[in-house]
Amino acid sequence: MTSGSAANGTPVPRLDHVMVLLDGAAHRDVSASGFLAKRFGRIKRKEAESSVAGQYSTLGVAGENTLIELFGSDLPSASPLTGGLVFSFEEPGSAERARAALDASGEVKYHHDLVLRTVEGAEEQQPWYHLISVDLGEGSPLLLFLNEVTPEYFRSLGARPAPDGALLRKSYLDAALGAPDGVKRLMKDVTGVTVSVTADRGRRLAGALAVFGFTEAETAPGVRELRGPGLTLRLETGDRLERVTEVEIGLDPDACEPSGPREFRFGETSRMVLESPETARWSFTPSH
Repeated sequence: MTSGSAANGTPVPRLDHVMVLLDGAAHRDVSASGFLAKRFGRIKRKEAESSVAGQYSTLGVAGENTLIELFGSDLPSASPLTGGLVFSFEEPGSAERARAALDASGEVKYHHDLVLRTVEGAEEQQPWYHLISVDLGEGSPLLLFLNEVTPEYFRSLGARPAPDGALLRKSYLDAALGAPDGVKRLMKDVTGVTVSVTADRGRRLAGALAVFGFTEAETAPGVRELRGPGLTLRLETGDRLERVTEVEIGLDPDACEPSGPREFRFGETSRMVLESPETARWSFTPSH
């Protein structure tokens, strides 16, 4: 058994990034924020073209292993989207075993694909990652992806596998964004995500993650809490717009400035509060 596998051999998905759709004003403020770029996390602006999503651009705010990916216009998809959760398998060969586990459950529908990416200097599109897209129901505004990146992706970034062959999230973030430069930044990693969902969507999402060992508990009426490696996922059911409503972020206490600001606003719909030297909460409200 490796660190990327549970005791029963089922691969372990770990949160890679959270996708959040911002309105124009919030996205502009995030893009221009000196606090986010200089004190909070590593910033990455991405322009990409893939065989699944087509052309798109994002702004990423990264910690050590995880990323918050912010879209300033419609997310790439055939239907309107508001956000999503992307998990990674770090152990090569996990995607095939993950599909076998989902099939064995007999309850989770999904689509799988090998995503190709246009790479400068390559005549043909390159294999980038194995995608498992969980079916969250017709017209879902939310995505749940379980991905395994390819060695080609690692090589293109200049990232190196771990001694045991694992393709670690930290390794490709460091290669893509640059290793930490010695400047202490607040963000360590995403530790929690709250999502507003319909009851059916919540059941589908919880059912898929349960296959990989996530535990579930009802913590309040209409609130289900899923726990997995390094992550607490809260599903809130109700009549509100389905979306990511909050991201909880673990902070480096040594980077905290006790006399500094504790609250930051981005437009009228996005607000970050530094609750303590260890925790920040970044909330998102709909613009309509």
